[in-house]
Amino acid sequence: MRPVNLLPQSARPYVASGKAGGGSYVVIGVLAALVLMVAGYVLTSNKITSHKNQISQAQQETQAAQAKSAGLEKFAQFGQVAAARVSSVATLAVNRIDYERLLRETARVLPDGVWLTSLDAEATGGTSGSSSSSSSTSTTASTTPTVHLIGCAPSQRSVATTLVRLRAIHGQDEVNLNDSGKALSIGGQGGSAGGGGGDCGTNFGFDILVNLDNQVTGFGDQGQKVPSSLGGGS
Repeated sequence: MRPVNLLPQSARPYVASGKAGGGSYVVIGVLAALVLMVAGYVLTSNKITSHKNQISQAQQETQAAQAKSAGLEKFAQFGQVAAARVSSVATLAVNRIDYERLLRETARVLPDGVWLTSLDAEATGGTSGSSSSSSSTSTTASTTPTVHLIGCAPSQRSVATTLVRLRAIHGQDEVNLNDSGKALSIGGQGGSAGGGGGDCGTNFGFDILVNLDNQVTGFGDQGQKVPSSLGGGS
């Protein structure tokens, strides 16, 4: 006898018939596409947020670095000023005249009976020579170290001897006689040193300029030794 199912159709269990419609595959495909789109959007959004955070952090670090740099600017300016001063002092030291050595050597080479009333040395900007007369005086500028000597001698022969002996000064490059004569007033009409000093009385006055080599000023001596006849030393 064939069994009869007395349950209503709505209460009966679903039994697959084996015939699937195409609509279900379309729905599944759409759902999969939506899931992929949502996943892509989430990943892209996370990357954008991460990049924005990195940009914000970089901006903050830049502002902090700029603030720190502004605070250190005064120290940088102080360092530049200090370096400029050190350079200026070093330049002055290199270009200075060694007066102790110059006076010692000059005293040793001057002949007997000759004395100085004025000695002026310049590292640069002296005069390489001058000529004087009763009406005019002319000078020539020089960039080499110079020593200007004004003094008195008992005779013109002593003046000539002084010129020759001044060539023994360590580092001299040239010795010039600017003026010499019995009527020469030291520091006055014939002298170009300026100032006083009086005249030489019955003696002869002279005005001599000694040009030095640039390498004998300050620390530019390059280790050259002063002859023992001039007192040695540096």
